[in-house]
Amino acid sequence: MQRPMAVVGVATAVVLLAGCSGSGDKSDSTPGSGGSATATAPSAPTAASFDPPKAFVAMSAFGVERTAKDNQYTLQAGMVGQTSLIAGLTGVTGRNIAAQGKPWTAPSAAASTTETLDVSAPMGVQLDGKDVVAIAYVQNDKGQGTQKAKGQVVFQWLNATDGKKVAEVTADLTPALGAGQGGDNVVSQAYDAATGQIVVGVGAAGEEAAKKGGEVFTVYADPKTQKSTVIPFVTPAGVLNGVVAGAKGSNQEGAADGTIVIADGTTGKITKQTPTKQDYLNAAGSGSQRAYLASNSYAGNDKYNNALYSVDIASGAVVQTKSQVVDEQVSTFTCWGDQAKAVVCTSGESGGKEIIGFDDTSGKKTWGYTDKSASRVIPAVTAALHGIVYAQTEAQPVLMDAATGGDVPTGTPASSSKPSAGSTSADGAPAQGNDPASANGSDMSLYDGKLKSPTAVTRYGGAYLQAPSGSNYDLQSILIALAPTA
Repeated sequence: MQRPMAVVGVATAVVLLAGCSGSGDKSDSTPGSGGSATATAPSAPTAASFDPPKAFVAMSAFGVERTAKDNQYTLQAGMVGQTSLIAGLTGVTGRNIAAQGKPWTAPSAAASTTETLDVSAPMGVQLDGKDVVAIAYVQNDKGQGTQKAKGQVVFQWLNATDGKKVAEVTADLTPALGAGQGGDNVVSQAYDAATGQIVVGVGAAGEEAAKKGGEVFTVYADPKTQKSTVIPFVTPAGVLNGVVAGAKGSNQEGAADGTIVIADGTTGKITKQTPTKQDYLNAAGSGSQRAYLASNSYAGNDKYNNALYSVDIASGAVVQTKSQVVDEQVSTFTCWGDQAKAVVCTSGESGGKEIIGFDDTSGKKTWGYTDKSASRVIPAVTAALHGIVYAQTEAQPVLMDAATGGDVPTGTPASSSKPSAGSTSADGAPAQGNDPASANGSDMSLYDGKLKSPTAVTRYGGAYLQAPSGSNYDLQSILIALAPTA
């Protein structure tokens, strides 16, 4: 049985989401400043940290009001450095986990004629030694004056402390898809934490766009060069130092044309192709060095050839791992890299038929089991960081060893469930006195008291979305921010 993550205590705090909330949480953001509120960067970390965290306390809860643009399906939680995040079609809002400085909001688009159709999950990268939030928006620019409408993908890199734009790249989809054509959703995403480069797989909006660019196409962007590239007919699974790994194929039964692709992100040129002879081939996720793709084809007699492919992004070398499940299609694997040397994959986002651990250096399977295991259940993996897998069973959140798959006992809590005014953080820096329990309009009554596994984790904490409870009909979601205690 998996061991539950410790719930050490509950900090009585809540903050309504800036830009999407009631009057309890006003941002100082202005369009002229790139949508960022003025916030003073702390001279030293003020939040407690554990690398990786093994126990959490609910520190604050941020209520997100219902709007015409966003809903529970478009909102996504994130965590970059000390900043908890919530992203949606209207933009992204960040708050320091220890309530250091004011919350900030960066809008997805400056012009009212721009329609945002989908948003990636926030990604954490390092640029010039700073924690930066990377995010991508799929949009329709309806045009102004004599300008024609066009599809585009806007990439933003935001300072995690104050929300100020570090870089922004707009990828015009017209050259690849044709005038007036674009995308409508984010199918996959990946990033290189060291360079800040991003790739998103974008679903084509309509038959005409799909004919020219594929049902899914890759859009790559680099914050340093401020340039973007569209790679047609490729679904990205990973990016590293300007090299993109992904999949192409018709994804039809009997096609047997699933092909692993390596491409130059700067030029869009495909440099290597490895046929798998599988009918279906889909992006599953990435680690620090390798991209992961899931595939299957029907073998007859109610049996399937299900497999995961681990691709060294730098060389294109491929390692195939066959799934133990043969009585059902399991090509919807999702993989989480721990930002170190391990990757864990499950057949779907909510547990499923199989869980597999990989050594990201070699690309080889190190552990795994299926739902037929007599002694263990397959949890719903939510995040991974530095050797720890964060997951949820029906009963409670759990921790697993990313290298071995073994259950991890929760750590011994710190002496206090949360930093107090004037105390010292785990980094030895003075903890600021602005209590997250009451700062920025918090309302911990929105928290349902049931700690869940975070969907985003850093050494400073984590975050996840909780459905509103009771009579909170005006809210469509609650962002729960977690502080580490062990």
